[in-house]
Amino acid sequence: MIILVGVGHVFDISGQIRQIIQHHVPVAVALELDRNRFMGLQARERGEAKPTGFAARFQERIASQFGVRAGDEMLAAAKAAVEINAKLMLIDMDMNWIMTEIRRRMSLKEKVKMFLALFATPFVRKKTVERELKRFEEEGEDYISQIGEEFPTIKLVLLDERNKYMAKAIREIERQFGTVLAVIGDGHVHGIAEILKDCEPKIIRLADVREWKIEEKTGESGASFSFNIPG
Repeated sequence: MIILVGVGHVFDISGQIRQIIQHHVPVAVALELDRNRFMGLQARERGEAKPTGFAARFQERIASQFGVRAGDEMLAAAKAAVEINAKLMLIDMDMNWIMTEIRRRMSLKEKVKMFLALFATPFVRKKTVERELKRFEEEGEDYISQIGEEFPTIKLVLLDERNKYMAKAIREIERQFGTVLAVIGDGHVHGIAEILKDCEPKIIRLADVREWKIEEKTGESGASFSFNIPG
């Protein structure tokens, strides 16, 4: 069985993610992270590191408007996996390779558009994020297609190729362990679900996660993490 759980990296949904995992009790929990990003989140939690790179700093600033830190939901998923004794798997591509590929493949026109878009991002506010999320929930694939028209390379590398990579990893984990719950960005849910449609995955979208009723508070786990990266 495959369960796809859509998340947003800037929202306060850690409690919901932990309870969704505890509710389903999967044999394996898969995270949309690579080794370096996961270790970076752990180091940040210990107070040993700060986010580096424009994208990470931007996510942190937006997340702070929602009262959280970007990636808290991934750490919550990892803790929940430890609590139910599930296998913890990292299924995403190396982000350094991804960014290198985007820069290498982008046309000059796309680079100029991206520069102008990035120039505007420091002024993005919580209200804007909520509005765009609502648009995405209402328009779905049309919304993603619009992004693809503006930034075809980014859509190809950040979404399409990663969807294939993560779907392959999820399929292998299910074959190996039987039940896998994958915590992935909500923008990846539809694409990965389409690739895995023969497996009939159960889907929990970000809107459902945010509305998930937290029945009771769970104690923080001090357990250490061990994880695998599917080959």
